[in-house]
Amino acid sequence: MGFPEKITGSSQGRFTTYFIDYTDDAGVTKNMVLRHYYRGGMVRYLSKDKFIYTGIEKTRCYLELEMLAKMSALGLPVPVPVAARVQRHGFSLCSNAILIETIAGTKDGFHHLIEGTLADKTWFAMGKTIKRFHDENVFHSDLNIHNILIDNNQNVYLIDFDNCKFREKDDKWPTQNLARLYRSLMKEKRLHECFHFEQSDWQTLLAGYNS
Repeated sequence: MGFPEKITGSSQGRFTTYFIDYTDDAGVTKNMVLRHYYRGGMVRYLSKDKFIYTGIEKTRCYLELEMLAKMSALGLPVPVPVAARVQRHGFSLCSNAILIETIAGTKDGFHHLIEGTLADKTWFAMGKTIKRFHDENVFHSDLNIHNILIDNNQNVYLIDFDNCKFREKDDKWPTQNLARLYRSLMKEKRLHECFHFEQSDWQTLLAGYNS
């Protein structure tokens, strides 16, 4: 099926990300994100983007797509999943990509804090949103300020659920999740003079989490 599409930009972080405008047959345009998966750690020097294939349901893109669908069904603020692609390379290897809709009017928390301060109500909403995920037993393996989106109405969303999972709640991992976020905020504050984060902001976030 043919359709008009346009790559409008890209960014590179943990994954390569492409931003795409898609117009369907009815003339409705949607903005989407295409993300290709790359290896991390030392193994990336052996294979940049090839993974061992042990079945479609165990591929990274399938697992993330499935998790996004489940979280969407629970009403959690996450991007809408569109599609995933697994490309086989020989008998035992594959590469992965995932396609999701963008969330209109959002920027990640890092860029918000580079540009200026966040209101107390936004920090409070951030903590409250994270608690919603924890209450549904969602473990985000890489919760950092780059993976938190904030829209024009100060609504908060979480993104990037690669290698994340549903876990039975205990006394450790929710606290460890918050600690990881705090470390990411402190790291960016050390690296950027104009990063607007203070300890009082963290206390407001925790107040929202515990509300």
